[in-house]
Amino acid sequence: MATKNQSTGLYRIMDFSRVVQIFERQELYFANPSTWDDPYEQLIRHSKDHALFGQCWSRTHTSDALWRIYSKDGMGVRISTTEERFRQVIRSGIKDKNYNYRLRKVEYVSQTRLNEKAEKVAESLNDFFVIGEAVDMLYMKREAFSHENEWRATLFCPEEVRADGKKGITIPVDPHRFIQSIVLDPRAPDELVDAFIFYFKLKLGFVGPIFRSVLYRKPEGFEVDGEVFSIEDL
Repeated sequence: MATKNQSTGLYRIMDFSRVVQIFERQELYFANPSTWDDPYEQLIRHSKDHALFGQCWSRTHTSDALWRIYSKDGMGVRISTTEERFRQVIRSGIKDKNYNYRLRKVEYVSQTRLNEKAEKVAESLNDFFVIGEAVDMLYMKREAFSHENEWRATLFCPEEVRADGKKGITIPVDPHRFIQSIVLDPRAPDELVDAFIFYFKLKLGFVGPIFRSVLYRKPEGFEVDGEVFSIEDL
């Protein structure tokens, strides 16, 4: 459990170009759930779903599955921050706006339970609409996605107009204070690693740790010299 002096670590794998944009534009992008792949993110459609925007992170430090999903061409970059830093960025970014936010871990449940929960929430919202209860559904996903070990930030922007069809919003961020470290795809070739490190350090001025993931580093291994063997227990 994270203490006051040990905030929860959060990790996100993104394409190299999108991480560069964070540094160059000094902003974080939050997407409307309608743009996400999982159709269950919109299991409940309501009058304010156009005014919700989210960003997804993981609590998992190292994951073969996440590298393969979010860095299919080896161009992925994993940035890290903490819950505390993320919360500070959100609060600072929305302080002059009429926004509300939530930053919390996602719960993984069976599809049956998710459907049952959605039905109850829909009935409740039809009786009396509460935006917090609607947002609750964005923090419950099917067990098939449990490898994500997700923490999600959600912004509610009540002044957004549905007719605008906005797919996302941004809030300002100082990337050099927000991002703690940068890890490159474990499958990235040496020349790509060198180029990325050069760009982040010398072009963007990032001073934090940056290196290639050691997930696929070949271990030294062990030598066995014995020649006598038995197959009795094979």
